[in-house]
Amino acid sequence: MRGCQRIEESLRRFEAARDFEEPDRVPILIDVGAPFLAKVLGFTLRDYYRDAQVCKHVQVEGSRWAFSRLQDDRTALVGPDQAKLDIGAVAEGIVFGCPISLPDEGNPWLSPWITPKPMTVEEIDELEVPDPADCARRLRAHYARAFGKEVEAEEAPAIHPPCSAAGSLIGTERLYIYLYKHPGAARKLFGKLLETFCEITDYNDKLRGGRTESIGLCDDHAGYLSAEMYRKFVLPYNARIYEKYGSRWRGLHMDSRTDHLAKILLDEYAIQEMDLGAATDMAKMKEVFDGKVFFNGNVDSKILVAGEARQIEEAAERCIRVAAPGGGYAFDCGGETYAGIDPERLVYLVRCAKKFGKYPIRTLN
Repeated sequence: MRGCQRIEESLRRFEAARDFEEPDRVPILIDVGAPFLAKVLGFTLRDYYRDAQVCKHVQVEGSRWAFSRLQDDRTALVGPDQAKLDIGAVAEGIVFGCPISLPDEGNPWLSPWITPKPMTVEEIDELEVPDPADCARRLRAHYARAFGKEVEAEEAPAIHPPCSAAGSLIGTERLYIYLYKHPGAARKLFGKLLETFCEITDYNDKLRGGRTESIGLCDDHAGYLSAEMYRKFVLPYNARIYEKYGSRWRGLHMDSRTDHLAKILLDEYAIQEMDLGAATDMAKMKEVFDGKVFFNGNVDSKILVAGEARQIEEAAERCIRVAAPGGGYAFDCGGETYAGIDPERLVYLVRCAKKFGKYPIRTLN
């Protein structure tokens, strides 16, 4: 099938699924991460995160590999003019001046990593909301350190919403201890992180000459909280972000378990799309989201490392039988793929999804 024809068919599948209708089959879009693509193309994470040419090469050629090899429903390729230098998940470290570990010759498969600040309650009181212009300067300094070259960067790096940003900044263990033992300090920290989030978003909007009206949040750490704790410590801050920046579209990504929060996410945020992790009970999400939220994900990526063909088939079939009837669902792994995943198992997973995903679909009892 020609590329253009295939893309047109994929677009129609997604359009129908987002309208909660049933296309010819379930749309499939595998979130292949940069570490996975780097290894597929013969590079290490040191190559990807320390060599600017390799970083962009992996994004462009990795996109082509995924389109031709996976044969899923992706509708666009990354062009050379779209590839950007990738810093990994270290934005909070750059914004607040934390030490950042980078892969090197001795540890070529280390992902860029923030060394958290072990902040005391008193230090949280003293924490200042950074000037976004200073954050942009620190981003340029990080580029120079990581890639060994000066890079023009006027925008400040965008951070996660308060709960996940706090986990990156002070460490997840300290985050959860503070939520239970020092709730006042946690709220004060979250308030400063919310202000930082908005300051950076507004600053970047001004540089672009526009206004953010569609927002997708990534909030993995929040899913480890009970519904009660989520309402107390996450909902007030995320709701303000959605109210301010989500007038047109609202999305959410959570790799952690989320089925216990489904009603909150729907009723309080009015999200339109959600990316689910493998720990979530898909049947519970379908019950709440059916006909209201377009969602994807849930296959556990661990079976793609060393799983047998039968396990891959069962995982694909269960997700589709549970989530796909009536539309509103796209097939994907639970979170992005990583470097340890076997490419051939991933290709087989897509084939299984095509096999089981043809409408009409028999529901799973």
